[in-house]
Amino acid sequence: ARSPYLLGVCGYMLLYTVGSTFLYFLQAEIVGQAISDSAERTAYFAQVDMLINALTLVLQLFLTGRALGALGVGMTLSLLPLMSVGGFLTLSLTPVLGAVVVFQVARRVTNFALSNPAREVLFVPLSREDKYKAKNLIDTFAYRAGDQVGAFGHAGLVALGLAASGIAWVGAALSLLWIVL
Repeated sequence: ARSPYLLGVCGYMLLYTVGSTFLYFLQAEIVGQAISDSAERTAYFAQVDMLINALTLVLQLFLTGRALGALGVGMTLSLLPLMSVGGFLTLSLTPVLGAVVVFQVARRVTNFALSNPAREVLFVPLSREDKYKAKNLIDTFAYRAGDQVGAFGHAGLVALGLAASGIAWVGAALSLLWIVL
């Protein structure tokens, strides 16, 4: 019973990381086109990170526990892939700085404030030994493999001639698969 459970969590993390890598490259391209000065780009990223941290803190204090209680773990875990479908579809239609800012902030805040706590709940029924073995597998294999699959996948899509909007469509499709997990 533990193997399918662990495979599901690994698959969830793999698809999350592939999507994150796609979004990272899309963001780099869009921000690079919109903000030419490196000091301004640094200030932009700092402001985005500050907003993400502030919103995450507020949501963790006032919403996370309520959301998990009201929606349950499964539905709470599905919020991030659902939101990712919408974000990638928006970027596919309007790959502009405003869209990438909103999507990046919403995705990272949802991950830190809701998905991470919900994923931790999945490990509660496991023994201490099983929990740490599973977390090591997820952190070293699923997360790093997702980074590599996302980076190679993005490079492959670019080599096939896909622009930012086409890659965002692929991100939306992967996010639909992610919802299933």
